[in-house]
Amino acid sequence: MSRLKLPDIWFLTALLLTAAVGAVLLTSTGAIDADTSRLSYSRHYWQAAFDAISAACGVGLLTYDFQDDYTATGRWILSALGVCGAVLFIAATTHAARRMQTGESRVRVPHPLLAVLGFLVIQALTVGVYLLANKLDQPIENLQRGVAAFSSLGWGSVIGAGDALDGVSAWPLALLAWIGAVGWPVWLLLAPSWHKRFGLNQHDSGAAPLIASLGAYVAFLLLAALLISLIESPRGATASGGPNDQLAGRPFSQRYARSLVQTVSASGAGQPTEDFTGRNVSDGTKCTLAALLVVGGLGGGATGGVHFTLFLWAAAGACAGLGWLGRGRAAPDAARWMHAGMACLLLLIALIVVVAVGMLLLENWTASRYQSLPAFADALLDAASIVAGGNLTSGLTETVTSRNMITGIRRGTNLYQYGMTLLMLAMLAGRVLPLTILRRLADRCEKPRARAVI
Repeated sequence: MSRLKLPDIWFLTALLLTAAVGAVLLTSTGAIDADTSRLSYSRHYWQAAFDAISAACGVGLLTYDFQDDYTATGRWILSALGVCGAVLFIAATTHAARRMQTGESRVRVPHPLLAVLGFLVIQALTVGVYLLANKLDQPIENLQRGVAAFSSLGWGSVIGAGDALDGVSAWPLALLAWIGAVGWPVWLLLAPSWHKRFGLNQHDSGAAPLIASLGAYVAFLLLAALLISLIESPRGATASGGPNDQLAGRPFSQRYARSLVQTVSASGAGQPTEDFTGRNVSDGTKCTLAALLVVGGLGGGATGGVHFTLFLWAAAGACAGLGWLGRGRAAPDAARWMHAGMACLLLLIALIVVVAVGMLLLENWTASRYQSLPAFADALLDAASIVAGGNLTSGLTETVTSRNMITGIRRGTNLYQYGMTLLMLAMLAGRVLPLTILRRLADRCEKPRARAVI
């Protein structure tokens, strides 16, 4: 029973139970349009299980269409699964962080229940402001969009729903995504009464690292948007215009604004504001967005990936290894954080590459000679979305889970089941892997203290 108290173990158990309950509800409550579910009875259960795990993990890549195939009941079930998964993830990460803090830590980690309460309160306030800003127009649909943006669920019909939610006009949802991505370390700054309790007083330098990390995170997003806008600059002479659904051909100011909205949405909510199918964006943009998904939010939110704070530690460890941070040795606690950040980053990248190669092999196995060959950047974007959480897809996920991969009654296993199994395992691994690394770091922090007591 003691192992069930470990944050990564109880989180995985609770996540699987949540997804199982969600799959049962999706298949037994009229959540899916009857005409859609009758097309293939056994596949109906596979799709429900896939979508339930995707919702609970905050991935957002669904086999049924969120708006067209799911009824109002189904959309609420998926939203509830996403919020439950986000709450479990925040509680687990806070639990792991509390196990790592020492008596010398300047910033105290809040109790998991307090972190969850802060998440729900800030979400209610920000989504409420979003609804009021939209003058309570289409309240149910906008409520689901706002919750999806804040809780990093990935869906919400950002693209394909008309010009009102396309390109630059999606910035309110991007702002919600950013607020959700910065997490409880920054939310605590909003409550002055908690400053002393959690070591956030300015004169104690408790808040300074958080403010510096927040500034670095904002600069990171601004630079990433600049990189995408430069990658999407038109070839040859400057173009005066282009299709409204493409970045290339737009003036630089419009390209940068749309790139920034997509950058913030990708890093926080994982929502698409641009169309990534076909050749609407370049391979360089897809790789950049895949990297943003790997990094994720600042820390303490419901986003997946490494989290920017661990990414900074990994970068510091790499610089120290190259001798760029001086010849002095880092403090033991700092060295542990650096090693944890580097391990988390490298393992997530390795997992994404494995998933990308697996998707390419499955696609090649089932494709006809008339289908266009996907680029590795397409597979990389979809794999990063699966592992780190996001609805950014080039269409490859839909291909390897397509109902067209049914091989007939003579074969016990259909080909789409291989694709769904690979992606469902990758979703779970992407959520649990960072927690496992943090838990192992906590175990190493506890051993020296135990030896000192003995």
